[in-house]
Amino acid sequence: MEKPYFALLISFLFTQNIFSQSGWNWQNPLPQGNPLYSLSIVVDEGWAVGPQGTAIHTSDAGVTWENMGLGTTENLNSVYMHSETQIFVVGDNGLILYLYYDGITLDVTQQNSNTTEDLHSVTSNINGCPWIAGDNGTVLRSTDMGVTWTEQNVIYNYDLYSLHNIECTSAWAVGLDGFIMRTTDWGITWTFQVTPTPNHLLSINVGTFDYIRAVGNLGTILLSTDQGANWVLQTSGTTANLNDVINIGSSEAYAVGTDGVILESSDFGEPWVQRNSGTNATLYDIEDHYGYNHMWVTGHYGIILKNSGLGTDFELQNEGTRLWIKSIEFLDANTGWAVGGDAGWSGTNKGRFMRTTDGGSTWIESNALTPLNAVDFINGVEGWAVGEDGTIRHTLSSGSSWGTQSSPTTSDLNAVCFVDEDNGWAVGDYGDIIHTTNGGLDWNTQNSSTTSWLYGVCFTNATTGWAVGEFATVVRTTDGGQNWIEQDLNASQNFGLTSVQFLDGNYGWVSAIYGRIFFTTNGGSNWQEINTGFFESLEEIYFVDINNGWAVGGAGTILRSRDGGNTWTPQFSDVATNTLSSVCFIDTLIGWVSGEGGTIIHTIDGGGIVSVENENTELALPNNFLLFQNYPNPFNPSTKISWQSPLGSWQTLKVYDVLGNQIGTLVDEYKPAGKYEIEFNAGKFTSGVYFYQLKAGDIIQTKKMILVK
Repeated sequence: MEKPYFALLISFLFTQNIFSQSGWNWQNPLPQGNPLYSLSIVVDEGWAVGPQGTAIHTSDAGVTWENMGLGTTENLNSVYMHSETQIFVVGDNGLILYLYYDGITLDVTQQNSNTTEDLHSVTSNINGCPWIAGDNGTVLRSTDMGVTWTEQNVIYNYDLYSLHNIECTSAWAVGLDGFIMRTTDWGITWTFQVTPTPNHLLSINVGTFDYIRAVGNLGTILLSTDQGANWVLQTSGTTANLNDVINIGSSEAYAVGTDGVILESSDFGEPWVQRNSGTNATLYDIEDHYGYNHMWVTGHYGIILKNSGLGTDFELQNEGTRLWIKSIEFLDANTGWAVGGDAGWSGTNKGRFMRTTDGGSTWIESNALTPLNAVDFINGVEGWAVGEDGTIRHTLSSGSSWGTQSSPTTSDLNAVCFVDEDNGWAVGDYGDIIHTTNGGLDWNTQNSSTTSWLYGVCFTNATTGWAVGEFATVVRTTDGGQNWIEQDLNASQNFGLTSVQFLDGNYGWVSAIYGRIFFTTNGGSNWQEINTGFFESLEEIYFVDINNGWAVGGAGTILRSRDGGNTWTPQFSDVATNTLSSVCFIDTLIGWVSGEGGTIIHTIDGGGIVSVENENTELALPNNFLLFQNYPNPFNPSTKISWQSPLGSWQTLKVYDVLGNQIGTLVDEYKPAGKYEIEFNAGKFTSGVYFYQLKAGDIIQTKKMILVK
C-alpha cells in the first residue's frame, strides 16, 4: 500500500552538521566514515550522500568537504545536481529531497513521491525533466522540478537500480537479472530489451545514443551502439561486482566496483585497463567533474578518490586512516591513544599506532609491523599494546616510539590490562593468558583452565582479575593468575563474551553478542543477564561509576545505561554501518568510540542528553531516539507504550507474539520529531510474553512485555 509523505521544508545556515553541537561527532576519518553511495559535482559545488542521512558538501571543487544535516536518517541512495544551486536526493521509503543552496542558506524540501518503495537513482538534464527509479519497477517523472511527481506506467516489477537519460523523451533503466528497459515517449510506454547476461545490472550510462553501457555483478559490462536494440558483452578482466559506469564521449569510459576496482577504457572498451585505487574497499560511484579534467570516485568508509585525467591513477582525498581501530584509551580530556590495523587497504597486513594531545582534534599516526588489538597505559608516559601473532609492544615515550617485548605465545593477543608499571596480563586465542611482574621484561604463561578464545581481561589490583571469551567463558583469579577458576555466568545461551570491566572487587560488567550484557555486584558470584532489546553484537562495555556506562557494537550501535546496566537506551552515533569496537570515557560527559574503517567519534555531552533546561520539558524536542519500556509491565489488559524521536520519519509500531507472528499494528504513519504515547489493549490475547517493535527510518528497537490475566 502506498503511503503519502508530507512536504517538509527546513532552512538553516550552512555551517556544519545539524547534529554537531551535541551527541557524537567524527574525528577520524574526515570528513566522515560512512559509505558514500553517490556523488555529483558541478564546477566548484559538489554533494555526496550515503546511509542514515549521510550528506557532505564541497564549495571549493573538492579541496574540502563538510558534513551536512538534511533532517533525515533514511538511507540516501543517489544525488544529482541539476545546477550548482539545485540538487535532487532520493532514498529509502520513497524519500525525495529537493535542495536549494545559494552559498549561504540551504533549503531542504521533502517532495511527495506517493510511494514507499526504496528509490535508487535520480537523473535530470538541462531541460529540467528529472527521472527517478526504484524497487518494484518504480519510475517517477516530473515536468516541474519535482513540485509534482508522476509514476510511470511500467508493466515490469523488477527492482531498478539505475536510470539515465540525456533528453526528456528517452531514458533507459536497469535492474535485476540482466533487465534493461527503454522509453522514447516520455515514459508513457517502456520496452524490454534483451541482454546476453542473467547477472544483476547496477548502472547504466548514455554517453551518446551510439554508445550506451551497463554494468553489474561479476564484472559484467554491456555495450550497445544502436540505442539498446542489441547488447554485446565486453571483457572486463575482473569478477568484481561493478556498481557504476560512466561514458566520456564515445571512446572513453570508466567503471567502479567491489575490491577497489576502477576500470578505464580509452578505445571503446578494447581493452579495459584497471587503474590503481589504493584500496580494496567497495567503490560505489564515479563521476566526471564538469569544468575540470578529472574523475571523482566515492566508496565505503567515506572514501573519496580523484585522478588527474585519463591514464592516471586515483589518489585518496580524505584525511586519516581507514584501518580498523580496535582499541582506544584516554587519560584525560586531551591525552589519548588508539591502536588497530588491517582492514580496507590493498595488500596490507600492518598495524597502526595513533596518539593525540588535543582530545582527538588531531591524531599522529605511526605504523606497526602487525595489526594491534588492544592498548593500555598506566600513566601519560608508559603503555603497552598487544596484537596478532603474540605481538607485545611497549612505550616509555607517551607513544612517540614503541619497542617490542618478547612474547611466550604466537597466538593472537586480544586484550591487555596493567595495574601498575610492573604487573600486567594479556589474553588471547586458545585460552592463552600471559603475565608479567616486571613491566614486560619477562612474560610467562598461566594456566587459564580453558581452551576458549579469550577477548577481555580486567584486574582491579595485583591479585584479583577476570577474563572472558567464547562459549560464555568467565574465569577469575584472586592470586594474580596462579590459579584461574571458571565462574558460572548462568547465561541463557553460550554467548560469545567480548569484554569485561570491573570498578572494584564487586561491581563488574561483561558485553556479549546478540545484544546481551551481564553484570554482577558481588565479584561474579552471581551474574544477571540483560537482554538490551538489540541484536547487534556488543564489542566493548565501559562504566565510569556504578551507574553510568556505555556499550558499543555492530552497525554503529551505542547503548547508554544510567542505572548500573539494568536498562539500556540507544544513542545516535552518526555511524551507519561500521562496527564499533572500543569505548572510553573520562567522566559522564566526555568520551570516545573507535571501530571499523578508522572510525573515531567523540562526545562532550555523554553522547546526547535530552534537554532538561526548559521548564516545560514536554515542549522540548528530544535529542536522541528512545523506545521506553511499556507501563505497567506486567499488565492486564492494557498498557502504555511511549517513545521519542529527534527527527521526522515514517514510523511503525507493531506487536509480535513469542513465535514472531505479527498480531497488531499500533502505528503506521509519518510523524514529526517529538514524544509519543499509545495504549495497547490485549484483551483478546492470552497470557504470555509479547514483543513490540518500533521502526523509524533505519532505526529499529524492540522491547518485551508480559501479559498476565
